[in-house]
Amino acid sequence: MKITCEVIKDLLPLYVENMLSDDSVSIVEEHIEQCQECKTNLKEMESGYPIPAYSDSSPLLKIKSNLRKKKIQAVILSALIAVIIFAITMLYLTSPEYHYYEDSSVSIYEVENGLLMAEFGDNVYGYSIDKQLTEDSTAYEYHITTWDSIWNRYIKKSNKNNIILNPNGEKIVAVYFYQAYGSEDRLIYGKDLHPDGGVKTLPRLSLSFYAFIALILSIICGVIMLIFHGNRKVFNSISKIFLLSSTYILAHLIVTGFTKKIFNVTKNLSAIFLLTILLYMALLVLVNLIKHYKVKK
Repeated sequence: MKITCEVIKDLLPLYVENMLSDDSVSIVEEHIEQCQECKTNLKEMESGYPIPAYSDSSPLLKIKSNLRKKKIQAVILSALIAVIIFAITMLYLTSPEYHYYEDSSVSIYEVENGLLMAEFGDNVYGYSIDKQLTEDSTAYEYHITTWDSIWNRYIKKSNKNNIILNPNGEKIVAVYFYQAYGSEDRLIYGKDLHPDGGVKTLPRLSLSFYAFIALILSIICGVIMLIFHGNRKVFNSISKIFLLSSTYILAHLIVTGFTKKIFNVTKNLSAIFLLTILLYMALLVLVNLIKHYKVKK
């Protein structure tokens, strides 16, 4: 039986390590004497040429970097979700529950030199005061409302300080208390400036207007995304605007769902903006994690 070079090549590593039987050694040595190629291979093995190491570590570094980014993004997403839950919980706990006047939440007293003091009851967590000139522009009429909250009743009792309504000595002819339940404003001090018909303070509608603008923007972005779904650059850019407007609408629904009646626009708008930013950041991180998962899959 003729021993081929392929068989000898398989035996050479064992021959170099002295791991062959005497008969196998004889076969290898006999073949090497007649085959120059196998003899050369043997010399290379015996010379101990080091196997060249693969020095390009960039793929491994890239994998390590991607894993680190995914881990950081997962931690950020978890933190954002925790903050969002906390913010929504606080919105619910501190959402205003407006008083009726019969709740004895505020009383008006004259102190000195025409100054009027508003004294708030222990059940008051917050209040809103609006003033406007009378028709003859010689004095002011005030409209006050107060509210309570779960936070105030069960967690932290508020201690609202009494305030002077006209610290600069403005003339006040009437002070009304308005309720958030559709009834007319009730005169609690001074002269009734609307004897022929009660005046009613209406909830602010500006927040609904902003939400409507965000809805229109979302619809426009959605249409553009459908048209340019094949253009990834345009699609990705518009999708970010779509997410922002959509999260604003979601934040608006959450805040107004708790508040129901909006009399303090600044406070509620600030809450909507804060919640929008948190939701938007969380969605961006979630989208990136989903993209990484799809690429890996």
